[in-house]
Order: sequence, then structure tokens, then C-alpha cells
Amino acid sequence: MFHYGYHKTIQGLGRIALDVADLQMQIDLLGGIGRQGMLFQQPPNAVVNQAKNELEKLKSKSYSFTVQTLDADHVSRLMVFVTFVSTWLVRFADPAKKHPNPPVK
Repeated sequence: MFHYGYHKTIQGLGRIALDVADLQMQIDLLGGIGRQGMLFQQPPNAVVNQAKNELEKLKSKSYSFTVQTLDADHVSRLMVFVTFVSTWLVRFADPAKKHPNPPVK
């Protein structure tokens, strides 16, 4: 049931946060941070710039997910929708097709 809704938004936000941390670590490695004493060739600036652009996109996506979770009107409408779908599914499975009045036993 939680393929849509608030739970999925929170899961997506957690996944994006992990992606941001991983990409930031890769950018730090590409930029030379943490490579003291190693004889690696510096990557082209295009690769670093591409990774930074991707990081900015992920951060923007993270901000949009955060706004969704903090918006009371959005959360309220989402809960109404999830309740509606849940009731509809129970009514669909009810042999009498009369849920919620009377409740299914």
C-alpha cells in the first residue's frame, strides 16, 4: 500500500540523502582531498564539473522532497487520498460491496 504517499516520499528523501553523501565523497576524491601521498593523475575538470552539477541536481531534488514533507496541506491531501484508495480497495474485496457502512468483518 505504501508505493504512493507520505511513506514513499520519506523513503525517497532518505535515498537521495545517501546519494548526495556518496557523490560528495566522489567529488572530494576527484578533487584531491584525501589523496595525499598518492601518485594519481588529476581528472579533467569536465568530470569534476559534471559531478558537481549532478550534486546540485540531487540537492535540489532533496529540497523539493523536504518541502513536500513539511507542507501541511500536501500531507493532509495525501492522507485523504490514501484513505480513499484504502477504502476503495476494501470495498472492492467486500462481497456485499457496502464497505464502510457496515464495516467488513
